[in-house]
Amino acid sequence: MTHTPEVADIHVALVRVVAEWSQSDLQRHVAEAVDVELDPTALRALYLLGMNGGAMGSGELARHSSMSRPTTSKLVARMAAQGVVDPVRSGRTVEVRLTAAGTRAYDRLVAAGHGMVGDALTGWTAQEVATFRHQLTRFVAGLSGTDPAPHI
Repeated sequence: MTHTPEVADIHVALVRVVAEWSQSDLQRHVAEAVDVELDPTALRALYLLGMNGGAMGSGELARHSSMSRPTTSKLVARMAAQGVVDPVRSGRTVEVRLTAAGTRAYDRLVAAGHGMVGDALTGWTAQEVATFRHQLTRFVAGLSGTDPAPHI
């Protein structure tokens, strides 16, 4: 596909969505609203773990978080001290697993996110929502080369 003004508009809109959604202040506000006491970096790790079935290898978590392994190790230690993850060592590897408290925190954050999306869709028809969901799922699958089934 050629680069058209429409493609440029979509790109700009996506950058704005990411910027808005990932603002530290917004993430902190959402976390406080659902009684989750984690910093924005730990929140991102919690989301990643939750979206990946509740467990990831520490190296994989580092890659997906765009952090170094030592930084990820410190983050995991901090989150373990907060009781939301359990790092399980197996030989030279560490699997980071959500604890029951971590799973509950993740579920509260996801519910709050669903509420925010629902609020943003106020005034949309059911057909508009269905079309947007379908197109967005298809778009994300095209970006990532993955199964288009949503994971949240």
